[in-house]
Amino acid sequence: MIKVDIVNEVSRLAEITKVKAEVAVEAVFDAMRASMMRGERIELRGFGVFQVKPRKRGIGRNPRTGKEVKIPPGRTIRFKPGKDLQNIGQPTGLAPSGDGQEE
Repeated sequence: MIKVDIVNEVSRLAEITKVKAEVAVEAVFDAMRASMMRGERIELRGFGVFQVKPRKRGIGRNPRTGKEVKIPPGRTIRFKPGKDLQNIGQPTGLAPSGDGQEE
């Protein structure tokens, strides 16, 4: 799914024009982008959490030359899915038993 698919789905579900849906989707993405640029955590209950985390500096390797390259410290975005999203791959009503034995 790409952004235009999200706009189309919002338009269909909310019964609004595609232009209004595009404005709404862009507003949500802009608000999320601005929040993450400030280093804030975004929690969407039932969906997941977006979090900006620091990334350590390190040493990488140029695959073409094999020469070591210093990687500067920075920030990266992590996404942790919520419980509802984690359970998408499991059939409804079947939770793992946790004992490691199949019945």
